[in-house]
Amino acid sequence: MEQKSLFGLTPAEISAICEQYGARSFTGKQLAEWMYSKQVFDYETMSNLPKHFRENLKKDFTEILYPYSDVKVSVDGTKKYLFEYPGDRIVETAVIPDDDRLTVCVSSQAGCRYGCRFCATGTIGFKGNLSAGEILNQLMAIDEREKITNIVFMGMGEPLDNWAEVLKSLEILTADWGFAMGAGRITVSTVGLSANFEELIEKTKVNIAISLHSPFPEERLHLMPVQISNPVNAVIEMIVAADLPKHRKVSFEYILFKGINISRSHALKLADIAMRCRAHINLISYNEVRGLNFEAPIEREVLAFQNEIIKQGATATLRRSRGLDIAAACGTLAGKKL
Repeated sequence: MEQKSLFGLTPAEISAICEQYGARSFTGKQLAEWMYSKQVFDYETMSNLPKHFRENLKKDFTEILYPYSDVKVSVDGTKKYLFEYPGDRIVETAVIPDDDRLTVCVSSQAGCRYGCRFCATGTIGFKGNLSAGEILNQLMAIDEREKITNIVFMGMGEPLDNWAEVLKSLEILTADWGFAMGAGRITVSTVGLSANFEELIEKTKVNIAISLHSPFPEERLHLMPVQISNPVNAVIEMIVAADLPKHRKVSFEYILFKGINISRSHALKLADIAMRCRAHINLISYNEVRGLNFEAPIEREVLAFQNEIIKQGATATLRRSRGLDIAAACGTLAGKKL
């Protein structure tokens, strides 16, 4: 897709474009500083750039950011933004306030190709990858951009399936010349694509979350077809072998389904895996999606499951669903638009 915005490019890439307009190479660094360090997205405000250069640049790169097309606000303060990118790629971004934290959940793809049986995004199918700029746009084009404390790549799509652009977005987020955000405030979630998982470990310092949902391979295959081509045991062994430092958090995302993955044997096996990986377990009661044949368990079962995990020596937190009144489950708002 033709580059329509300079946002999401590295200083070197911006410099190469600037030189085509007769500007000196260091102009690229100046533009990057305005967009990333200073978070200025209006050419007119970039006062140290020659006026004629700015005017010429605007002819081909009219807007730096794409505005959101819709926003829903929940009674609990959660917000869901909708972005409509060129090529009919519609994505969602969730903003989750919690005391002194404000977490933004970004999408890395429009739709998803992996078809997890319980996921609203999976029913949409794959509509296309997002560029690094389109990923970062979800952070800078929302009303809360100055209040962001944490970022999670847990929205629509599989980050490791769009790895080159996700990696570039992480570089821009954490680089001194970029947004200079601490890697410990960023989490990348994956279903466990082993091909790029090693690079996620070695080339970044961000936290890692694995979508597990069952500790038993055959059952996980029923929930997540990706288990056929990417057995989760492969990435579990990579985590164990990497021996990551304690400050780099690893977690397992575990959605609880009524009558499927909430038995004592599930709790014992899940705790064993988590302790091997020195990982935390995030338990999420299923957020029901119309048309999908899954239900949430009752509260008593959820608490008993959590307690059994803790008894084994693992750590497990129960994450409450947010934004239920605005269809905050991933893919639901975009699905309605499509």
